[in-house]
Amino acid sequence: MNKTYVVNLLIITFFALSLQGQDVHFSSINANDMYLNPAKTAFTNTDFKVATAYRNQWQTVSTNGYNTTLLTGEARLLSSKKYRHSLGIGLGFVSDVAGTLNFGQRQIFVNLSYNKQIEKRNNHFISIGVQLSNNYWSYDPTNADFGQQQSDWEGILLSNLSYNDVSLGLHWQIEPADFQAVSAGVAVFHLTQPGLTFMDELNIGDLRLKPRYYGYANYLFSTSEVSKVQLSASTSVQNDNYEILLGGEYIIDLSNTIFDQNNIGAGVYYRSNDAIILALKYQYNNINVGLAYDVNISGLSQVSNTYGGLEIYLSYGFNRFSYNKKIRTIPCPTF
Repeated sequence: MNKTYVVNLLIITFFALSLQGQDVHFSSINANDMYLNPAKTAFTNTDFKVATAYRNQWQTVSTNGYNTTLLTGEARLLSSKKYRHSLGIGLGFVSDVAGTLNFGQRQIFVNLSYNKQIEKRNNHFISIGVQLSNNYWSYDPTNADFGQQQSDWEGILLSNLSYNDVSLGLHWQIEPADFQAVSAGVAVFHLTQPGLTFMDELNIGDLRLKPRYYGYANYLFSTSEVSKVQLSASTSVQNDNYEILLGGEYIIDLSNTIFDQNNIGAGVYYRSNDAIILALKYQYNNINVGLAYDVNISGLSQVSNTYGGLEIYLSYGFNRFSYNKKIRTIPCPTF
């Protein structure tokens, strides 16, 4: 059985290599699950969770660089041990701006999810989710070199635009054996394919935001009584653009008692034709903090000096004041 799961993980990985992602992305693929896949909203062993992440990229290439900030909060509204299911809701905000024009987007989104336990013995779960979002794109025209004179008018009249969007996700998780966990999921973003143009001519034609398809798989297993390894693969495909991420982390358990979770981990990832990612993270019970650094290896490295991006994240989960352990339904593996 264990070999089957590994083979399936490799199939997903090599299938992704034959595909050719835009959108906001983070190197720490486990930093904020509900943003990566709406099906993982409130898919946690706590009633509430808040998280934040910040990424600074291409600081040596573009003035002000690319700055991305993410804030999320999620809650489990319903959790029934009897019926082995739960309902989750999440709220998030993303700001992603770049350069002297401060060009980029600001997004507010709401996630809804339904988690169902299929089999109790192996902690077998499946979850579905939907994301509803409002997106606002803009730039600062006062710093632009175009459109300042009537003679150089280029048909760009709009300095901002907004649209609503819908996305869907599916997540699956199982513990096939002791001290092992396998998970995988898919998500489709931009189902509405909104128009995305600053031109004054409203015939947008092909100037639409194409759907983005995201898939991932994780395999966590113990290597000793105090250590474990997590292997991860993900791919994101949007129109003719693609992103593939492969790698793993080595995690050491520093806990003194069985009642605490105290882990430190380090990992290395490869993002196709772009960067080598070095990652560090630390978990103490329901507090998670992480750091990732991108070493640029693409053709842009000649001007970036191999510097790609620096990323930090922090999350904290907590329960109701009158917490009842009987309603806890999702045993999340320690990553």
